[in-house]
Amino acid sequence: MEQDLDLRRYFSIVKRRYLFVILPALVILAATVAVAFLLPKTYLSTATILIESQRIPSELASSTVTSNTNERIKVIEQRLMARDSLLEIAAKYDLYTTNGERPSPTEIVEKMRGAILIEQISVTLNSRRNTEIVGFHVSFEYGEPRMTARVTNELVSSILAQNVETRLNRAAETSDFFKQQLTQLESRLLATEGRLADFKRENEADLPETLDTRRVELTQALTDLSTVDRELRLAASPDATTAVADGSASQQLAFRLQAEQLNYDSLVERRKVLEPLLAKGFVPKSQILDLDKAISLSEINLQSIKAQMSQQGFSADPATRQQLLEETREKLAAKVDGLKTSIARTPTVEVEYAALQREYANLQAEYNQTKAKLAEAETGERLEQDRQAERFEVLEQATVPETPAKPERVKIILAGGFGGLAVGLGLALLLELLDNSIRTSSDLERRLKLRPFAVIPYIETAAEMRQRLRRRIMMAGGVAVAITLAVFAVHFLYLPLDLLAERGWQIIHVRLANQV
Repeated sequence: MEQDLDLRRYFSIVKRRYLFVILPALVILAATVAVAFLLPKTYLSTATILIESQRIPSELASSTVTSNTNERIKVIEQRLMARDSLLEIAAKYDLYTTNGERPSPTEIVEKMRGAILIEQISVTLNSRRNTEIVGFHVSFEYGEPRMTARVTNELVSSILAQNVETRLNRAAETSDFFKQQLTQLESRLLATEGRLADFKRENEADLPETLDTRRVELTQALTDLSTVDRELRLAASPDATTAVADGSASQQLAFRLQAEQLNYDSLVERRKVLEPLLAKGFVPKSQILDLDKAISLSEINLQSIKAQMSQQGFSADPATRQQLLEETREKLAAKVDGLKTSIARTPTVEVEYAALQREYANLQAEYNQTKAKLAEAETGERLEQDRQAERFEVLEQATVPETPAKPERVKIILAGGFGGLAVGLGLALLLELLDNSIRTSSDLERRLKLRPFAVIPYIETAAEMRQRLRRRIMMAGGVAVAITLAVFAVHFLYLPLDLLAERGWQIIHVRLANQV
């Protein structure tokens, strides 16, 4: 019972304050309709760009442009939204010009930045919600449909050109970097090669490659020195002096022949040892030439001694023989000292030489690695030049829009209607709260805090009934006029009613077909 009384109360409030509900709702609805149809039309044109992956497998040839696709799109968007770029497009198509007057450059830039929209198209790769960008939409809003499509296609052309230019520049910069690195390494290699050559030339006799040869020479020199010392002792003995004094020329010549033969054999043996080292470049050619000259001279000496031995009556001076042996010993002693010094210096030279060789080997390895990277960079650059790497392709060109995208008049009118109704209800509720009149038995009971014995209902007169009927007729007429005006506005300002009915029937038909 209490609920029925409350419902009757609310109904009475609406009945009593209906004008305060209807009039604000109608006024706001009319204003909303006027605004919806007075707002300028804005058309939206959209183009779709697809990101195609590299055509050649990356295992065979890889591009040097490895930046993230999202990053490149953002960079291109920032360049596209640059002030100079937007002003250039606006001047080319004479945008935002009204009656020959153009807004300021700052206003043009702000309008174009608000009218351009770039939306990425991404797909989910796996259950972890990793996404990959496969393309993006480029949209532009403007008041004239043909100009909207033209500007959108201009933006698409600019994006494609910027993408190609960016990728080519990055590939070229990578190739130039490795070319500079390779040039620097070549210079360092040449300098290190020069240092190696100078070191080998300055330490030719102390290089570790000839250590075994010098040890053989030292052994031979020590043997020769021992032989000469023995001959000196024999020459200094009394028996040798008597024999020479007696004119035994044949014995002296035999001794000389033996000594020269030993020298010749030593030179030939040394020549055989150094010959393989010459082929490998460890021994200078000049040393072999000196050995050949010494061998030739020794052969001449052997032939001369043999010729002297064939002569009769030849005699040699013992003092001269003694002097020759002493000179030979001095030469051999000096040779032994030189070889010992050279062998002692070899470890130090070997350390310095090994350091130079390591430096050269490291530079050579770095040079080969840089050369390989340069080849990869040049391959990547050719991929970009031939457009075989990742690229942007236009999937859908921007077309001339047939209907405006803004304003969305239906939504605006619906929002205005519901908003006006809400305002009217709120106004009626506010007036009811401010009114302290006693209208029901409940109001009287709350005011006096006394329960009435009986309630006498209100008796409506005939005049009041006629007045109420007139109000209802006027309200119905007002609603009919508002509906008629709304229908005319939709027909003449938005879309003819026959076309609107046809579209509605098509939508209903499609939904019914889908349900079946």
